[in-house]
Amino acid sequence: MKKGKKLWGALALILFLTVSISVPCKAADFRFPSDEDGQLVVVLDPGHGGENLGADYNGYIEKEINMIVANAMYEELTKYEGITVYMTRTGDVPEDISLKNRAKFAKEVNADYLFCLHFNMSAENTFWGSEVWIQSKGQENRDGYAFASIQMETMADMGLYIRGVKTRLNDKGTDYYGILRHCKEFGIAAALIEHCHVDNDKDTPFCDSVEDLEAFGRADATSVAKYFGLSSKELGVDYSDYKIPVEIKESEEYMHHDITDPEVSLIYLEECDYENRKVTLSMTASDVDTPMLYYSYSVDGGDTFVDYFPWPDTDIMGQKSPENIRFTIDIEPGTTPVIVARAYNQYDRYTTSNVLNGFEAFPELVTEPEIQENLKNDIDEDTLKGDSQIKNENLSTEAGSYADENQEPVNSLVLILVVCLFAVIGLFLVLLLVRALRRNKGQ
Repeated sequence: MKKGKKLWGALALILFLTVSISVPCKAADFRFPSDEDGQLVVVLDPGHGGENLGADYNGYIEKEINMIVANAMYEELTKYEGITVYMTRTGDVPEDISLKNRAKFAKEVNADYLFCLHFNMSAENTFWGSEVWIQSKGQENRDGYAFASIQMETMADMGLYIRGVKTRLNDKGTDYYGILRHCKEFGIAAALIEHCHVDNDKDTPFCDSVEDLEAFGRADATSVAKYFGLSSKELGVDYSDYKIPVEIKESEEYMHHDITDPEVSLIYLEECDYENRKVTLSMTASDVDTPMLYYSYSVDGGDTFVDYFPWPDTDIMGQKSPENIRFTIDIEPGTTPVIVARAYNQYDRYTTSNVLNGFEAFPELVTEPEIQENLKNDIDEDTLKGDSQIKNENLSTEAGSYADENQEPVNSLVLILVVCLFAVIGLFLVLLLVRALRRNKGQ
């Protein structure tokens, strides 16, 4: 937006359209310092707008869905006592409001906190999950980390994969994201919420309807209410005793940006099952800065990788992940795999493992006609499994029945031969007896 009259006119229009609620608050009960007028003031910033669409993928237009979430969040927050809520925009605008002007607006309304609402996507549509970006230094960093820990807990309760709380710096060593950087310049705590990824099937079920997006807005409002210890008679909730899930220490700074790859990424062969075409591997990976978040593998030497898997048992808020995991790969029949894997840390940086090769070709699938043919040619119960074994047993039974039917002719022939043999022996004995009698008469 251009400076001068056009800028001030736009800001005046925003202030005019923005709805706020001013209710006396229990200033002493708030964790966060209240304003001089005794009011807690927050600003909701639906990201993008105008020609700046934000993420644009498969029918999802980020500037539009950000607005739906912000409206629902605004409506929910205004049901709490002791809070004044503003929005940097209440609908689409013909020209994108600059990030500095958004932060400047928050300063002009004396905001205590700005919540910037966004949705995510990745370059190759591979990542998924929810995350919060916060300011990198000072009290704003601590305030951001405290709120973000609550927001991550809320997103986990909704069923989202948690990518955690993050900071990022630019080349000048200040906050990379403009809205965070400019809010820091004005002394305003801010958090940039990336609810989920609109380009990954693991996340789209959470944002594929207006109802889903409004659920995000209400959930965000609940996180804000918990952070500030608000209560609502209308909603019947009281978070004045809510305990922030992380311990915040004065003078500490949280979540330094990790710009290095994991130090270790190794795979080992556990088991190779050629018969069932499976390979079981163990994987070791570690990073001194941040925990592991995903892993992936390739069976063609790294030319292509399968969709990512979550690193098992990672505690992203506790900054812990197991160094060793175990997984099984199904191998396509007729292939000789060359296996390599990757381990990804919280900042999506990865290290590629060693290569496992030297496998034999995994056997092709055996079809039913081939099984029948094998049975006809060679009945072997030791090599046939399942249905084939049953059929083999049936054929064996049939063969036995056939042998039983032919047993009687075989036995009759033997009997005849034995009778003939005895007849010959008998005749021979008779002849010997007759000859002996003749000799006696002659004497």
